[in-house]
Amino acid sequence: MNYIKIYDKLMSRNIVRAGYVEKHHILPRCLGGTDEITNIVELSPEEHYLAHLLLCKIHPGNRKLLYAAMNMTSGSMINNGKRSNKAYGWLRRQYAESMCGDNNPNRKNPEIQKKAALKRTGQKRTKETKARMSAAQKGRTFSEETKARMSEAAKNRPEISDETREKLSRASSGRVGPWAGKTMSDEIKAKMSVSQKGKKMSDEAKAKMRIAAKIREENKRKQREKINEQTAIQLINQDRLPKPQDVPRPSWSCYHTTL
Repeated sequence: MNYIKIYDKLMSRNIVRAGYVEKHHILPRCLGGTDEITNIVELSPEEHYLAHLLLCKIHPGNRKLLYAAMNMTSGSMINNGKRSNKAYGWLRRQYAESMCGDNNPNRKNPEIQKKAALKRTGQKRTKETKARMSAAQKGRTFSEETKARMSEAAKNRPEISDETREKLSRASSGRVGPWAGKTMSDEIKAKMSVSQKGKKMSDEAKAKMRIAAKIREENKRKQREKINEQTAIQLINQDRLPKPQDVPRPSWSCYHTTL
């Protein structure tokens, strides 16, 4: 049996896996694989279990691969301590459900969140990965409960500090946007127009949009004032503008008239 062919076919299956998925290194780290996005694929628990068994067949005698597969196979109270891929999938889904949301003790741990954010810093996704992510999001719908939680989280989001704004500004400086130098085709404009026809906004949505527009204008005004102030300070430091104390004040005696 050609185990390599079966493994390659499993790794290249271009399908959207709904529900719980697990990340798998296409080339295992013990064989020189990296943590780059291009070397990671999302599999269902059953597929993940099968992938590790195939790796043991492809690389017989590799102790690390055997250890990983053994951990996925043993340790269950089902079937006298041995799992099938179905039993493994059931156990992993049950465990994932028990750890989701606020049940996860690491969810509100700031140190773990910082480490996770640091690990993602500088990561670049390939076009293939972006296409898979896009396909996974298409047709996705949120329940009313999820929408309510997202709305509540957005309302209680803390205000961005000036220091954070400065960091964001430095990070985005010189960056070219995806639409830079591009114009929308008539076909895309027509599709956008058709998709918007017949849509009616509620009074609440209109009020929210007006408030958001006012907030944006206020933020822009504050940013302009800050930029003007910084520019003035730079010009003063370069002796291109007089310092405030050096500006002569008008003599009020010229306005004094004797009766």
